[in-house]
Amino acid sequence: MSFLPEEDGPADISALAIFKQNLGLVPRVFRAQMSRPDLVDSQAKLIETLLFAKGSLTRIQKEFILLAVSGANQNIYFPAVHSKTLQFLGVKPEVSHQITVDHHQANLSNQDIALLDFARQLAQQAHAFSADDVERLRTHGFSDEQMLEAVLMVGLTNLLNVVQAGLGSEPDFKARAIVQQKEVNPATGSERPMLERPLADESVSADPDAEFVARVKAGETDAFEELVRRHGRKVYRSLLGLLGSAEEAEDALQDAFLKAFQHLPAFEGRSRFSTWLVRIALNTGLQRLRGRKDFETLDEDREDFRPRLIQAWQENPEDSYSREELRRLVETEVMKLPAKYRVALMLRDLEELSTEEAANALGLTIPGLKARVLRGRLMLRESMVSYFAKTGTGVTP
Repeated sequence: MSFLPEEDGPADISALAIFKQNLGLVPRVFRAQMSRPDLVDSQAKLIETLLFAKGSLTRIQKEFILLAVSGANQNIYFPAVHSKTLQFLGVKPEVSHQITVDHHQANLSNQDIALLDFARQLAQQAHAFSADDVERLRTHGFSDEQMLEAVLMVGLTNLLNVVQAGLGSEPDFKARAIVQQKEVNPATGSERPMLERPLADESVSADPDAEFVARVKAGETDAFEELVRRHGRKVYRSLLGLLGSAEEAEDALQDAFLKAFQHLPAFEGRSRFSTWLVRIALNTGLQRLRGRKDFETLDEDREDFRPRLIQAWQENPEDSYSREELRRLVETEVMKLPAKYRVALMLRDLEELSTEEAANALGLTIPGLKARVLRGRLMLRESMVSYFAKTGTGVTP
């Protein structure tokens, strides 16, 4: 429980804009300090300078330091907040969690491992820290300026961890101390920690959007229009599949592209741009879903679904329905499916993303994505049996 009440404070302090632009919210740890807005403003400007602003280290490297040091301090508040931020930067939640727990198991580069070793050593054993630790980091190619930024990020993280502990602020998001999620496997229905799941191997060597991403990063903002043109329909349909409302999907589409544009400088190409963009769109849509009273989580799967109407369809249902009528019928029935299956079908079957791309976009394993698509197809097939099932007199009306 928070030791101090949260206060709104003045609505016009610059800290609010800094947090909302870079994190999408004003974290509770800062709302609890609004009785002194000047202090919140100072902290926000420090965080903006060290973490959000471009520096010698990449934004992701600095975020990783925050996760690793928070983990060393046994602080779960800031990893919960910043793992959400890192999703917009193309980093999967399970990777953020593993860095918090043990970065050696997070499949990082040797250089990043050395950086986080350095950060944890400084945070946990500052009394034993020596010139050898600095030299060790220098042998991995880090400059003096980069090492200074790393030291300052460790100090910033320690400050934030102590402030949060002193205020007792509760996490803004559910903490992932031990992350478990049901494996989407209709044969076993088993549960395994997400960290034990194999991640989809999505090759990014031939990303068709790489040229336009590079041009936007170089300051040619007009090039972003080409990315919008290329992926607008895909993103819209993904949001439509998730939200089930054309009006909401259009609003969320604008939000998703705005977030993508804001965070593009930190995109490092660890996945295809299109996959990263769809993840941003889905996260944007999920934020809207969570605001609904009838919110349906996408994490759990219906283990009890079994198709009941197993009947053969005619080989050519177009004989009874024109292609246009059939398309409208399929889309109508798809929109009636639970959101988790609806969006999987739309990504895989309608937008024709590869299995790896769709799995990465939804944060699923490849077997999990395949199982979800299969269930969606079975549900869709069952809902359409009455249109295409053979009877003694022909097609059921």
